[in-house]
Amino acid sequence: MSGSVSAERDFAGTAVEWILLDYLDDFARYLEAERNLSPRTVDAYIRDVGQFISFCEKSGTWQGIAGTGVDAYQLSMLRKYLATLQSRGLAHSSISRKMSAIRSYLKFLAREGVIESNPTVAMSQVRRPRRLPRTLSQQEVERLISVCGDGSPLDIRDRAILELLYSSGIRLAELVGLDVKDYNASSGTVRVFGKGAKERIAPVGQPAVRALDDYIANARPHLASNSEETALFLNRGGGRLSGRSVERMMKKRLMEAGLPQTATPHSMRHSFATHLTDSGADLRAVQELLGHADISTTQIYTSVSKERLYRVYNKTHPRA
Repeated sequence: MSGSVSAERDFAGTAVEWILLDYLDDFARYLEAERNLSPRTVDAYIRDVGQFISFCEKSGTWQGIAGTGVDAYQLSMLRKYLATLQSRGLAHSSISRKMSAIRSYLKFLAREGVIESNPTVAMSQVRRPRRLPRTLSQQEVERLISVCGDGSPLDIRDRAILELLYSSGIRLAELVGLDVKDYNASSGTVRVFGKGAKERIAPVGQPAVRALDDYIANARPHLASNSEETALFLNRGGGRLSGRSVERMMKKRLMEAGLPQTATPHSMRHSFATHLTDSGADLRAVQELLGHADISTTQIYTSVSKERLYRVYNKTHPRA
C-alpha cells in the first residue's frame, strides 16, 4: 500500500486529492487482480467512489471516516449520502450499485489498515423492488429462431447464437467470449468463464449442436478473414463479435418475427431458466446451470412460474 494514516494528519482540504492519488489506484488494481472484474466494471466502481469522496469533501465530513473506530458520526455521513442519492430520484438499481462500490472501497481500506473498521457494516443494504425478468414463451423462442433461416453466413451464425443462448442459458458476455476450442460437439458442451472468471461447463442441446456445427462448417469460414482468429462467433469483418452487435442482431430478428423488441439476449437466459423450472427442474440444478453463486438469485424463477400459474388460473377457472 502506498500510503499510511496518522491520527494527527489534517485531512481538511487535501483529503480528496490524497485519497484519490494514494488509494483509488490501489483499489482499482485490487478489483482487477483479486476480484477479476472487467475494465468497464472497475471504471464504474472508481467513478462511483470518486463521486462519494467529492460529496464528502463538499460536506466537510470526510475527516469523520479517516479517524479511528465506527461511530454515529461516520454512519450519519454515509446515510446522508444515501439520502442525497434517493432525493435525486435515482433508480434503486443505480443507488444499490453506488453503495456497493462504496462498501467495497471502505472494506478494502479497512483491510489495508487505512481505516480501523468499515462503517458500512452497520448499515442495512439498499433494498430494491423485485422485478420479474422479461421472458419469451417456448412458441416465441421457436418463432425467433425460425426467422434466421439457413441462407447467408450471417443467417446461419445468428441461428447458432440464438440456439446456443436458449439451449445453454449462458450470459451474453460468456457467449461473445467463447473461442472455437471451448465448444465440444461430441459431448454437447461449451466451456465458459462467468463472473469473477469462474469456469463452468454448460450443456448444449441437440438443435443447438446442429446449428453450431452448420455454422462452423459452412458459415464461419466465409466470415473469417484471419486464420489465426480464435473467436467462435465472428462479425462481418472477421473479428470477434461484440455484445452490442448481438443485441442489435436480436432486435432485428425480433422485429422480423413480429415479437416485442423489449426482449434482449439476456431474455434468452431468463427463458432458459423459466422453462426449466416450469417443467419441474430442481432449483439447485438450475443454479448450477446458470452459474449463480447464491441460490437466492435463482429463486426469482420460481416467482416467475408462480406468476404464470396465477395468470392461467385467473384466466381459465370459472370461479377465479
